[in-house]
Amino acid sequence: MRRNILVVDKDNGSLAALPELLKAAGYEVIHVHTHHETRSTLTKEHFAVVIAGLEEHHAQKQSLLKSIKANTPDTEVILVSRAARVDAAVRAMQMGAFHFLSLPENPADLLVIVDKAMEKCFLQSEVNELRQILKKQQTKPTLIGQSAPMQELKKEIARIAPLDCTVLIQGETGTGKEMVAKMIHKLSSRTDKRFYAINAGVFSPELLANELFGHEKGAFTGAQSTKEGIFEAANNGTLLLDEIGEMPVNMQVQLLRVLQERTITRVGGTSDISIDVRVIAATHRNLEKLVEKNQFRQDLFYRLNVFTLRLPALRERPDDIPLFCNFFIEKYCKTFGKKVTGLSENAMLALMRHSYPGNVRELENIIERAVVLCDSGTIHLAHLPQEFSIGTKRTRKTHTNNTHRTLADVEQEHITQVLHSVDGNKASAAKILGIDRATLWRKLKKYSL
Repeated sequence: MRRNILVVDKDNGSLAALPELLKAAGYEVIHVHTHHETRSTLTKEHFAVVIAGLEEHHAQKQSLLKSIKANTPDTEVILVSRAARVDAAVRAMQMGAFHFLSLPENPADLLVIVDKAMEKCFLQSEVNELRQILKKQQTKPTLIGQSAPMQELKKEIARIAPLDCTVLIQGETGTGKEMVAKMIHKLSSRTDKRFYAINAGVFSPELLANELFGHEKGAFTGAQSTKEGIFEAANNGTLLLDEIGEMPVNMQVQLLRVLQERTITRVGGTSDISIDVRVIAATHRNLEKLVEKNQFRQDLFYRLNVFTLRLPALRERPDDIPLFCNFFIEKYCKTFGKKVTGLSENAMLALMRHSYPGNVRELENIIERAVVLCDSGTIHLAHLPQEFSIGTKRTRKTHTNNTHRTLADVEQEHITQVLHSVDGNKASAAKILGIDRATLWRKLKKYSL
C-alpha cells in the first residue's frame, strides 16, 4: 500500500507549509487548491489519507467527506478548520472522518494525527488481504510475508513449480515447509492430482516401507489383504517426504532406487509397479553435514538436491510478524467466536523483539492463547506469556555492564527505550530523539524494531 496523501488547501492558505513537512516525513504528497482539482484528482488516483483545509462552509467539507467515503471507504479523511465547532466535528466523525480539528498553530502538529491515520490504513489493508487469504485457504495455500526474503522465496517457487523437478526444502522447525510443498504442488501441472505428506522420521524402517510401498496379502502376520502404499496412491501427484534427514539408512537405499527407476515393489511382492510421482523432500537438518558423518547417503542427497529452497526463520523477517499476528487473530476469532481487532503497541513491540525458536508455529500458539484470554477488543502485554513481560524489562537493562558495545548497539537500545517510554508512539519518539520521522523509520527498519 502506498503512503500517499492528498492535501486540499484553498489558494495556498492555512496548510501551505504542510506538503513539504509531509514529504520530509517520507510521504508522497499531491497538493490541490480548488474543489474542481480535488474531484478530478480523486477520480484518477487512490489516496491513503486526504487532509482537507478548505476555508469554505462546513457543509462543503462534509460533502467532500461523504463523497470520499462513498467511493473509497478505506481512505482516511482529516478535516481542518480555523474554527472547528463541536457540532460540526461530531457530524464529521459520524460520517467517517478520522479527525476534525482546529487549525494548529504549528502545522507540524498535524503529523502526529497523519501518522496515526496512515497506520490505521496499513492495518486495514493487511486485514483485508489476510481475510482474502483465509477465504482461499481451503483451496490454495498462500505464503504470508512481504519481507525481502519471502518475496525472493515466492519468486523461486513460481520459477521451479512448473518444472516437475525434485525439490529439497530446508528450514527450521515451524517455518512452514509443508505449506511451501503444497504451494509448489498447486502451481504445478499436477495441481488436480493428489498431494500426500509423510514424516519420514517417525516410523521404524519396517513400518515406513509398509507406508510408502504397501504390501501384498500374506506378506506378514496380519496382512489379510493387499494394501497399496503412498507412492501408488500419489501416482501422477506429489509426495512430500518430511524430515528426510531422519530417514533410516536402509530405507534411504530403497528410496534412491524409486527415484532412479520410477518403480516400487510392495512388501512381500516380486513385481515392479511403475509410478509417476513428483517427490519433494524437507528437513530442518543440514544434509551435507549428515553426509560427512555417514548418516545420510551422498548419492541420495545429490538425487534430492536438484533444486533447494531455504525457508527463512521468523527472526530473519521481523517485518512479517504483524502480518502473521493479524492473520492468526482473524483465524482464531472465527474459531472461538471472539471480536479481537488487534494488539496494543507494547504487545506488538514485545512480539517483534522475540527470537521465536519455534518460528511461525510458536507465534500462532501465542496468538491463539492471547485471543482466548482477551476479554476486550485489543490484545495487551498481559495476554501474552509471562516471559514477554519479563523480556521487556530485561531489554532496558541489556548490556549495562558490557564495555565492548558498538555504537549501533547503543543506538538500537536507546531507540527501543524511547519507544517503550512513549508506548510506541513514533511521532513522540522522533521528537525525543531529535530526528525527523523519516530518519526514525529508516532506523526502525535497520534494526528490525
